[in-house]
Amino acid sequence: MPKQRFLLGKKVATRPTDLVLRSSLPRWVVRVLRQSGIKRMSVIAALSDEQLLKVPGIGRQSLKLIRDEIKRITDLKKQGAIQH
Repeated sequence: MPKQRFLLGKKVATRPTDLVLRSSLPRWVVRVLRQSGIKRMSVIAALSDEQLLKVPGIGRQSLKLIRDEIKRITDLKKQGAIQH
């Protein structure tokens, strides 16, 4: 029988995370970024479009997906800051 994991006394993350793996980017984009050593959305946000396009496997379509996800995360953080 597999072990069950319980969240006794542990808080579940409600704020957006900075990890690429936990973003809502398509799995293939996450895989390409992680294979290139990019693990955090904050790192991606600091890169220019030209720098991102130099990452093997990143093209115009995936660049748009990445920028949209960064905007979504930024908007969530702003909403969280306003609500507190």
